[in-house]
Amino acid sequence: MAAPPPPPAPNSPPPLAGLTQPIIFVDTETGGRDPGRHPLLTVGLVTLTPAGEVTRPLHLRVRHDAYDVEAEAMVVNGIDLTAHHAQAQPPEAVAEAIRAYAAGEGRVLLGGHNFAFDLGFLRPLLPDLGQVFRRGQVDTKVTAQFLIHAGLLPRRVGTALEDLAAYFGVEYQAHDALEDARATAEVYAACLRLVRPPGG
Repeated sequence: MAAPPPPPAPNSPPPLAGLTQPIIFVDTETGGRDPGRHPLLTVGLVTLTPAGEVTRPLHLRVRHDAYDVEAEAMVVNGIDLTAHHAQAQPPEAVAEAIRAYAAGEGRVLLGGHNFAFDLGFLRPLLPDLGQVFRRGQVDTKVTAQFLIHAGLLPRRVGTALEDLAAYFGVEYQAHDALEDARATAEVYAACLRLVRPPGG
C-alpha cells in the first residue's frame, strides 16, 4: 500500500486538486502587434505545479539584426533596444533554451493570458511548438470569462490581467514578460481555487 503524500510545507499554497500535471505559463514582449513584421523581444516562462507553486522563472531576450518597432509598443514595454541588444541571444539560442526548459517538465500544456497574441510570435520562433508542448493551451482570459458566466467571478472584475491580479491580490509590475507570466500563473491557480476551494 502506497504511503500517503507528505503534508504541505508551512506557508506553501494549497494544492490544486484537479491539476495533475504542471503547466508552463509564457508571456512575451514585442515591438508591435504584427508577428510578420515586428520583433519578438522577450519571453518569460514559469511553471505552475499541481501543488500550487510557481517555480522555475526564466527570462529570455531575443536579438535581431534589425528592429522594426512601433513607438507605442516600446513605450508600453519600456525596453531600451540598445541595452536589450547587448544582453540578448539569437533566436535559435532562445528557441533551444525554451526546448530545454520544457524538457525539464516533460510534454505539458502551455498557458498564457490572451494567449493567441503570444502564440503568434512564439510559433515562428518554435515551429515545433506542437511537439515541444502538448496540444491545446490554457488561457486565463478565457478562464475568467467562463467564471463570470458561471457566476463565480463578479462581472465588474473584467478579464484584463491587471484587473484579475488586483482582484486575487496578485502583485506584479505589468508589461515585463517574466512578471506577466508569473502573474498569469498565480491568477490561474486562484481561478482553480475559486472553483474548488481547499478542502472542498
